[in-house]
Order: sequence, then structure tokens, then C-alpha cells
Amino acid sequence: MGNLQKRLVEHLISLSPKDKREIANRIVQVLGGDPTPQVTGLPPRRGPGDGGLDGRIPILIKERIIRQKLKRMSDGSEIPVDIIKEEFKWVETNAGFNIKIEKNDFDRDTLNAFVENLRRESIFAGVIVTAVKLAPDANSEFKRHNNNDMDLCHLLLENLLSGDIFCPNICFVAGDISENLRKNLREFLTPQT
Repeated sequence: MGNLQKRLVEHLISLSPKDKREIANRIVQVLGGDPTPQVTGLPPRRGPGDGGLDGRIPILIKERIIRQKLKRMSDGSEIPVDIIKEEFKWVETNAGFNIKIEKNDFDRDTLNAFVENLRRESIFAGVIVTAVKLAPDANSEFKRHNNNDMDLCHLLLENLLSGDIFCPNICFVAGDISENLRKNLREFLTPQT
């Protein structure tokens, strides 16, 4: 990414916890979510590092369509057989999200806590926004969860700021995220009069 985005992320990391919460709330709004703190039935979060859900955002997700045909057996009976070609349709649902504007890596334990909180809420899609890359062990867990029953997306804050948003199985329904982000950043950076 460009130096501007990297410098801006470095600046955001150095902000006070109150300002970081404001930035996180704006990111939530950009992604189409509601920054209301009480969004789950779980107990209050213990702190910023526990992997809890920060909220929910509306998304479209690929749902597998299972197509079957009937195969005639030698005795005359028919059995259903899945067609090999996979087809998908987009369906609307909610994704849980977690935003970390910190210089520490998003580690394996935090990722797994996030996934377990998603499961408790019967959510099988999650978006993680971080200021730094996932730790190597978290990256392995991320891939493992995506290969099983979760659809997880990781967005680096600097990529989000540049409009480089890529989630292969998740489509945000919030409209033009880049434009939403620019608008929110302008509002945040404009001095209040």
C-alpha cells in the first residue's frame, strides 16, 4: 500500500482508546453495521484483546446449491445423486465483526475466541479488521476455519483505507465502501466548530 495509508494507520494506532473506539464505530458504519455496543447475547467483553464480537454487519454470502439427479438402479429403483458441478447463489445474512486498531498481532487465541463467539450466536461468517497482519499461527487457523464451516474475511486497515477490499465469499451490502470510508474520515478529521 501507499505511504499515506501506512502513516495514517500508524497515527490511528497511537490514538487514545476513546478515539480508537470512535474510529472503530466509523468503520462499522462504513461496512453497513450498527456500532451499538450490546449486539450479542454474550456477557460484556473483558477487554479489547478477548476476541469478542464487536457487532454485526449485513452481507451477502455464497450459499451452495445442491443439485441432484435420479440414477436408475438395475432393480428399477432410483436413488438421488449429487451433480458434480457446484453452483452458488448469493443470500443475505449477518456477519460478526471484530476490529483491532492495535500494534499487536491478531493471534491464534484471539481468532479462535472470535470464531467460538460467532458459533454461539449461530453466525458462520466473520469479518476481522486489523491494523497489522494476522500472526502466522492465526493465519493457519484462519485458513483452517475457512476450509471447514466458516467464511472469514480479514481486512487490513491500510487496505480498507485505500479501497482495496477483497473477500472472496462475502459481499458487503453497504454500497460503495471506499466512498463511505472517505466520507467518514473527512467528518472525523474536520475540526468541530
